[in-house]
Amino acid sequence: MSTQVHDAAADWLPFKRLSLFYALYFALLGCIAPFWGLFLEHRGFDASDIGTLMALFGLVRILAPNVWAMVGRRQTSPLPMIRLAGLLTLVSFSAIIWAQSFAAMATVMLAYGFFWAAMLPQYEALTLQAVKDRLDVYSRIRVWGSIGFIVAVVVMGAVLERVSLAWLPLFMWLFMLVIWLNAWSLPARQTERQPSAHGQGSVWQTLRQRPVWLFLLMTVLLQVSFGPYYTFFSIYLEQAGYGRTPVGLLWALGVLAEVVFFWQFHRFMLRFSWRNWFVLALALTALRWWLTALQVENWWWLVMVQLAHAFSFAAMHAVSMRYLQHYFPGNLLASGQAIYSSLGFGLGGAIGAWLSGLYWQSLGGEWVFTAAAGLAFIAALVALGLPKRL
Repeated sequence: MSTQVHDAAADWLPFKRLSLFYALYFALLGCIAPFWGLFLEHRGFDASDIGTLMALFGLVRILAPNVWAMVGRRQTSPLPMIRLAGLLTLVSFSAIIWAQSFAAMATVMLAYGFFWAAMLPQYEALTLQAVKDRLDVYSRIRVWGSIGFIVAVVVMGAVLERVSLAWLPLFMWLFMLVIWLNAWSLPARQTERQPSAHGQGSVWQTLRQRPVWLFLLMTVLLQVSFGPYYTFFSIYLEQAGYGRTPVGLLWALGVLAEVVFFWQFHRFMLRFSWRNWFVLALALTALRWWLTALQVENWWWLVMVQLAHAFSFAAMHAVSMRYLQHYFPGNLLASGQAIYSSLGFGLGGAIGAWLSGLYWQSLGGEWVFTAAAGLAFIAALVALGLPKRL
């Protein structure tokens, strides 16, 4: 980690350990996002079942961050909650070996998803409090999550090409174990929350502001558009004749573009307003889904559109973090993070997964990804209503 990053927050957090958390957390996501749908298919679930299961997994992310944020306001440090959440994630997921029916699989995914979803918003809030308004420093920390994801999808793609998908839960369980152990390496004395002059009622006052609810609506629409990608992209590629190694490489390529963007964003972030970054990123996302729909059998087109993940995720996320800092200052930031996570990745992700599963067999992947492109374009129109000055 660079000296510049360490100096910016030496009094707040151990940055190497925090970066390790991001790497581990998103390595686990690198097992889930590309391969969990394939695992469910391996277990005998059809497209409708897979879409519903992934939607339930997303729905629990609506409740979990807000429950844990509410509890967290009464704590001087989030570490006891983070450690408990890590342990309960591990224990809940251990029941996956007995989950054969739809009901059993749904129960396990809801249980471990509830605890797993609680961890990231707490870490995000801690990181943002540490770096304050330095978006470039945040990007250089957050990039380790992207690196972890890339390594996981490339390695897992190659491994699962050679062994059965039945081994996937074991690899995920091991990541969960190391995430939990890493949480114990963080000293509680360095993660105490800072006092804030804002009362809890300020959260609701903030939510009533037009720029805030437009931002949240834009976020939900974006995540709905990601539904086919996170739920069926790997299945879509396998149906087009790709093996698991190229599937993993395509996922990794998208996140590699994200890594480069996070790492260099500080060099050009001031060239556009936040609103214009949102509009540009969402327009490119719409183009990305449209080309995915039309060019799935063309390897080089898929390579090109995966590079757009730098905008679909990295630009959107980095600017969204700065937006949240602006509208949810002080101790409101943890609540803002929870709302952003639960509405976007929770509600939006659940709706996207459910709708894509509902229509995947009847309409086919081409039309489902085309619909996703339309939603991303609508989100870009919503972004035009955000303030010009920020």
